[in-house]
Amino acid sequence: MNQLPKLKDFEAPEGYFDGLPDQILKKAKKPKMQIWIKYAAAAVVILGLGLIWQTDLIKPNYEQLTYEEEAILFIESNVWTSEDILSMADDPNAMLDQIINEEMPLSEDLWLEDELNWF
Repeated sequence: MNQLPKLKDFEAPEGYFDGLPDQILKKAKKPKMQIWIKYAAAAVVILGLGLIWQTDLIKPNYEQLTYEEEAILFIESNVWTSEDILSMADDPNAMLDQIINEEMPLSEDLWLEDELNWF
């Protein structure tokens, strides 16, 4: 510690503290123009949102789905299982036949009545 040079005490320039409060007050004062600009901007935003709301400029586009499309969405999102769908059907066997016919249309051509009695 003895090797460090000794520094002089810090002294403020003459008259520094005399003019300091005035300098601080000049910087702290806000012009009155900025206050009304904030209110005007808020009013414009509120009026704009009200105008959009009243004129229905922003309308959500909801796509109307058929019952089949809605059921397919429920099945694909794993909300409903195939057992749930079959339990809701009036005739589950007819529904299964329809699904088989849609999924495997060539199966009708493979098994003809004449070929069933081959023996």
